[in-house]
Amino acid sequence: MKKLGFIVTILMVLAMAGCNKEDQELRMQPINRNVNDNFCFNQGSIKIAVLSDLHFMDPSLLKSDGSAFQMYLMQDPKLLAESGAILQQILHRLIIEKPDLVLISGDLTKDGELVSHKSLLKQLQVLALNHIKVLVVPGNHDINNPDAKLFDGDNATPVPSITSGNFRSLYSDYGYSNAIARDPNSLSYVSEPFKNLRILALDANEYYNNTPSYCVVAGTIKDATMEWAKLQLAEAKAKGKTVIGMMHHGVIEHFMGESVLFPDYLVDEWGTKADELMKAGLKVIFTGHFHSHDAVERTLGNLSLTDIETGSPVIYDSPFRIVKLVNNKLYITTQHIDHISFPGLNGISFHEYEKSFSLKGFEIQAKYMLMNPPYNIPEEVADQVAPVFAEAMLAHFGGDETISAEANAKIQAINDISPDLANIIYGLYTDLPPADNNLVVDLK
Repeated sequence: MKKLGFIVTILMVLAMAGCNKEDQELRMQPINRNVNDNFCFNQGSIKIAVLSDLHFMDPSLLKSDGSAFQMYLMQDPKLLAESGAILQQILHRLIIEKPDLVLISGDLTKDGELVSHKSLLKQLQVLALNHIKVLVVPGNHDINNPDAKLFDGDNATPVPSITSGNFRSLYSDYGYSNAIARDPNSLSYVSEPFKNLRILALDANEYYNNTPSYCVVAGTIKDATMEWAKLQLAEAKAKGKTVIGMMHHGVIEHFMGESVLFPDYLVDEWGTKADELMKAGLKVIFTGHFHSHDAVERTLGNLSLTDIETGSPVIYDSPFRIVKLVNNKLYITTQHIDHISFPGLNGISFHEYEKSFSLKGFEIQAKYMLMNPPYNIPEEVADQVAPVFAEAMLAHFGGDETISAEANAKIQAINDISPDLANIIYGLYTDLPPADNNLVVDLK
């Protein structure tokens, strides 16, 4: 794992206020938007930006790099030290792009640290100053998180996290205060940011089951929350409203075997829950959590539901989505953060920097997984399989994945060791429809 100690001093000086001159000028010149609360989207088009899994870590939490922070990165590899610089570039790009609305589908912070939430909120204000609305839902990292810590060399010291009530209060201006309906059993809500367009924001996180030593990764849509959601969808249908869903956890399996290999990244009983939402009239839901940039469709008779997962900007390859809603169709394209102002790049491109970082992280995780139950593969075999698994993960995270002849030959060699492992890797390379980066979803 690459050591980050040599950049920490400079990072702390830059902090989050250290935006460049161009960013400062954008902050000082709010854009005159001609979109207001009474705007009816079916009289024109709405532009929506979709982000997920920002995992923003306030730089004060990295007092000094050392074994504690490096151990964390080995277990959960993300560009955390760089997250502030990445966020600054995202905000810069959004102000240039001028969406009417931004949706952020959870994991706003590294691990729910109060200081990270407060710092993020201050930076999101630049979007409000430019008349860009923002709606959020929490992710599994954001609330009651025992991993909220400050890193100082070999030590990791707990810092305050937040409760669900704190989250609702802190993000009052980002969905909760202007919600037209709120679920009493979760942090789910319905917003109508523009006339005839509603956002169904679902909270499936299990932060209420966190302990002082464990943060729950899995997600559950409570029965009461599902009944509430179905009532909201029925009301929207009766009033002729278009509904777009947003949730942190996936509700449809994004690659063959995901529900077996990574069950915590889908809501419990995901197939049943997807069918319930589909029957209630939901056509599309933006999700995150797994950090891949992927879209998948589930059908039931003449009904369909598309789960559009947006990748994380702190993992390869830093994507976000731009969605144009025109005549009840979503025209979805993908953009990427391709450079950041950060001294640790050492002259290489940000794309190559994060690709190398993510590939190494995937390989470490794959080796650990393979050497433990249920696989229990000897280390020398894991050393052979892990790089192939990591390359497949990288392909899946980028979306619209294809398999090369070289990758296919490597998987064939793994098939001689374990057909099950080979099938899993093939699953990651198998891109389920529709397209992942650029697609159209009909909401009629």
